[in-house]
Amino acid sequence: MRHLLLAGVACLAVSPAPLFAQDAAPIPDKVEAFPDSTNTIDSVIPSEDAPVAAPARTGDAVLDRLNALEAKVQQLEARNKQLEEEASATQTRVEKVEVRAARAVQAGPAPTFADVGGNFTFKPRGTLQVDYAAYHRRGAGTYDYNSGTDIRRGRFGFDGTFYKNFKYRIEAEFVKGSVNLLDAYISYGGVKNWVFTVGQQKAPFGLEANTSDAFNSFLERGMANNAFGAVGAERRVGVTAAYQTDKINATIGLFGSGEAVQRNESTPDETYGINGRVTWDPILDTNRTVHLGASAYKVAGIAGHTISGLGDRPGSRVDGGRLVSININGTAPSGGIPTGARNATYWGLESAVVFGPFSVQGEYNHLSVDRFGTAPTVDADGFYVFASWFLTGESRTFKNGNVDRVKPFSDFAPGGGWGAVELLARYDTLDLTDAGFQSIGGKAVNRKGETWTLGLNWYLNPNLKFVANYIRFKGENSPLVFPVIPAASLNGPNTTAKGDIFGTRLQVDF
Repeated sequence: MRHLLLAGVACLAVSPAPLFAQDAAPIPDKVEAFPDSTNTIDSVIPSEDAPVAAPARTGDAVLDRLNALEAKVQQLEARNKQLEEEASATQTRVEKVEVRAARAVQAGPAPTFADVGGNFTFKPRGTLQVDYAAYHRRGAGTYDYNSGTDIRRGRFGFDGTFYKNFKYRIEAEFVKGSVNLLDAYISYGGVKNWVFTVGQQKAPFGLEANTSDAFNSFLERGMANNAFGAVGAERRVGVTAAYQTDKINATIGLFGSGEAVQRNESTPDETYGINGRVTWDPILDTNRTVHLGASAYKVAGIAGHTISGLGDRPGSRVDGGRLVSININGTAPSGGIPTGARNATYWGLESAVVFGPFSVQGEYNHLSVDRFGTAPTVDADGFYVFASWFLTGESRTFKNGNVDRVKPFSDFAPGGGWGAVELLARYDTLDLTDAGFQSIGGKAVNRKGETWTLGLNWYLNPNLKFVANYIRFKGENSPLVFPVIPAASLNGPNTTAKGDIFGTRLQVDF
């Protein structure tokens, strides 16, 4: 371009002199970008850079002007580069502020508060379950079922992290008019694939028991799961070591009693035991899962050598009557010979298969109670199996060996989505029959409970669920016939409890 301009200047140089009469005026020090205004390039775009050295004059007016323009263009280019760098730095600062704000408070049903580095976090958690149940007796007996409403669970607590690898949970629970400490533990996860936990926590024990109560499929867990868990599992104070991967999870722990145990000079020593559970998910893909697992525990030092109310209710807790139940009574005389339960051993198997919207799940549970002296061991077992189908196409999911939260494809909204709808059917049984424990006329006293349940779950969104269960139940030699059945009437025709329950639940959890 410069060469073309110089060529043009050379041509003009040979032109008649009058044509250049107007060039007699001196060349201005600053080239005007806007001739009709007082603004110059220098005033329109002020430069913060060091001033560019003025080009040496050549004595040629046109060439000097071109050199001045080129110098100004270089100055503008340098200034433009500086502005781009400043804009980039500003954008980086804005992004850091946005990241800091996002980490400080992460929105959701329960907001999470955190520092920028993620070393410290704090998050509230809670569950509210409001139940209603209507009972109908079909069999013999005088038991007065109580239909009505109930706050099945009211939980509130906090999860948190400190120094990144340490986590804690503190949570209380309101049930039946009383408040108890549910979870209170600290865990450390600084070793790859390992988590170590100390405090009151869920003991390793079965699929439904170790799954959050908010994520289970029915109003209540299987009867054997509840009955045997009360002997040596559920929540207890202890220490656990857990190995966790996507498909293999194993936990072992040493436990005492729950935090509510009270001790003094007249009370026995604390119950203690060892619990373990291992799960394997050979298939763990989107919409497809195969889950296998086993668990066991050994518990000793049973308080008073007595296990009272070994049994469970028929699928609902609105009424507290147990469908089947036995008491293993004992004594612990000072310096004398003890009687009753010496220790208890449990083992169980679990499995589940998910294929798209369809799934099947089941558990088998077995409990043996060893007694002092020559008294024979008491054996009991039970199992459940259920199938489910999401009409809206969702799938049940698993995480760390447990059932995870259902997330509808579309949340419920008037005039919009309907959430997720799941249909279920379950058979559940608990058998406490043992001829060595109780028999009449050489025949074991039958103490078997059974329930058949049809269920509907409506997940309005991931945190709000409506549950409806129709339960038909049957229990042989049941306390729901008479609180205490006369020995002469055991195994008789009028000792079997039969009935129906229609139960609902509205649940919110976060």
